[in-house]
Amino acid sequence: MSEYLAFRRFITPAFIMIIYILGAILITIGAIFMMAGYGLLGGVGGGVGVVSGVLVLIFGNLFWRMLCEYLIVQFRIYDELVMLNRRTGGGPMPASTTAPVAPVQPAAPATPTCPTCGSPLRYIQQYQRWYCDREQKYV
Repeated sequence: MSEYLAFRRFITPAFIMIIYILGAILITIGAIFMMAGYGLLGGVGGGVGVVSGVLVLIFGNLFWRMLCEYLIVQFRIYDELVMLNRRTGGGPMPASTTAPVAPVQPAAPATPTCPTCGSPLRYIQQYQRWYCDREQKYV
């Protein structure tokens, strides 16, 4: 119950599958009415109704399937991320992550000396290079 209340377990994917089946049935029934000359075309039958009905039957169902698959993929991505997080030893996924994560800065190597004057060099993070203050140049 706590997983349900914390929105860690989703119930929507099961509903999406049921809604897909109902939508596909309605699209098919609508296409059959169009082919028969009833419904959207106001009783006008013939070639226009048949062609329109066939197009709605094929492309309407195809588009409806793609839309429902897109929604299911969103939930599957979340499930895979949770599984990956658990496999790598991370804790439970937070409900929301609003704080930005700071990028990891590469550690600067030990402080070397200038090859020409022997003074200590200063590491400039912005350019990721060593700088000699005495000679005022990058090494």
